[in-house]
Amino acid sequence: MMNEQLDRIEKMLQVQLRSEGHIWWIGGYVYGQTSNGDVFVILYPAAENLKEKVVRVYDRDLKKLPAFIAVDVDGGDTEANPSKEQARKKGIYHECPAFEICTFDGKDTQMGKERRFGEVLRLSKAAREALSGARGKGAGEKGSRGAGEMRPEGGQGQQQARAPQRPTSPPPPDEPADDGPGMMGLPDYRKLALEAKTAEAFDYAAFMLLRNGLYTEVERITKTREALVPGWKPGEKSNGAMLEALAAYRDKRTGAEGRGEAPTAAHQFAKREAMGAYNKAIQS
Repeated sequence: MMNEQLDRIEKMLQVQLRSEGHIWWIGGYVYGQTSNGDVFVILYPAAENLKEKVVRVYDRDLKKLPAFIAVDVDGGDTEANPSKEQARKKGIYHECPAFEICTFDGKDTQMGKERRFGEVLRLSKAAREALSGARGKGAGEKGSRGAGEMRPEGGQGQQQARAPQRPTSPPPPDEPADDGPGMMGLPDYRKLALEAKTAEAFDYAAFMLLRNGLYTEVERITKTREALVPGWKPGEKSNGAMLEALAAYRDKRTGAEGRGEAPTAAHQFAKREAMGAYNKAIQS
């Protein structure tokens, strides 16, 4: 009986955390460095259609990361938050075996609530194998608390250089080997968004499909949609067109701000691009 109750609680928490955009599968990372010289790690989604960062991991939480992510490094490669493509072009993006994390809301910002790193929840099969390899390399390697591997305290391990890694396809983020009896698959949010009959249903499905970077909560989808097409209503063509517009706005704005443009200018540029995408989809 107790196990059944715990399984039910786990399912409820998973649904809630997923709906609020707090559970992510990670498939890559970039080393960053603050203006004060503090190193941090930028985590990126395992899904290739998600291009922007998930969250930064700062000094106090680096020990929670899996051991195949070296944390004793000389410095970072950026102060910004490059997209996957930008990081790959610069040669600073590191592929890694997929692992699942949870995040939580921080302080309010102009872009919505700040997303903060919480814990590593579980590892893919490839990540577990990589950890086994890390354990076999000697005491200089560090482990992950989230994976059941404690990092030694005191920082006695040797610093590790960041060797360039060739991009490889990340392992499937929801490998069956990791899914216990209480784990549930996600619905097809694109299909739900295209078939939504109300604005509320569309906004939720669109958020679950597009969440990342700019869209940290459903309200951000709603505000962006209303700013792009005031008075918009769900429909056979309008749903797909709005999905295109929301994706274009997210990608163009984050790209513009990543190049150093001011938020107002980035918004205006992204809005023009999004409206172009919307009109093209409506007319097709």
